[in-house]
Amino acid sequence: MASTSNIQFQLINSLGSLEFGKPFLNQPRGIAYRPSDSLLFIADSKNERVVAFTENNLLAKIISHYGTKNGLAVMSNDQVLMSDELQVLILSSDLRLTRTIADDDIQAGLTNYQGICVDEHDAIYVCDQANRQIKVYDPKSGNIIRFFGDKNVFSSLAYCTSMNGHIYVTDPQGSCAHKFTADGTYVKRFGSETSSVFPQALSSPRGITAFPDTRQLLVADSHNDRLVIFDENCEFQQLITAGIEYPESLAIDTKGNVFAAMPDRIGVLSRKIID
Repeated sequence: MASTSNIQFQLINSLGSLEFGKPFLNQPRGIAYRPSDSLLFIADSKNERVVAFTENNLLAKIISHYGTKNGLAVMSNDQVLMSDELQVLILSSDLRLTRTIADDDIQAGLTNYQGICVDEHDAIYVCDQANRQIKVYDPKSGNIIRFFGDKNVFSSLAYCTSMNGHIYVTDPQGSCAHKFTADGTYVKRFGSETSSVFPQALSSPRGITAFPDTRQLLVADSHNDRLVIFDENCEFQQLITAGIEYPESLAIDTKGNVFAAMPDRIGVLSRKIID
């Protein structure tokens, strides 16, 4: 694993920042990167659509007939998952709706789905803000497998990510993040304690994702206008502040470059590991 002192990040581009002199994106929420075609999917919330951009800032897709979405994720078979407050939509690799899942409480009005992620087996993890739970669904049957967490653990839920057999969830109102095993066993809370090397705790963290090659976590520390890197044991590693303004959600491409959703654009940060 590379030492964090040998890793540098630089803002190199902005996706979807302008169209005819006006912002093309308006309050983007969840984002997800699909390696097979290098597309970044963006939940463009105020415009009530999902759009996809290439890495060189070309608009590739507009998906406008499913309304506002909160979370996005990509499965190993290139299917795209989209969550809104009530349900999760599964789109085929060519972006046709195949089915809807996670609508088990829709009649009771007891859901408020936010972020979504998948693990190495494509099990689907959904952040249910209304019930303060993570709900886990089978990718083949669409049936719920288990759920974990409650109001004693979560003050709120925003986004989640999977890494090395664990699930990490951000808690904006608690100004922290939480670590669980994949089966739902609670491991620890992190980001809320300060130290000599981490003097300012997280404040309303939202997006979270993982660098697969270094097993590090990246957290969007929204109210502090920064990104924070933790190792897989949730120990602080590094801050990224240049060009970051109220980051909402995060994605990482196969090279380790970072996409950060901000109020009217997606910032692209290159990662460079110095030998």
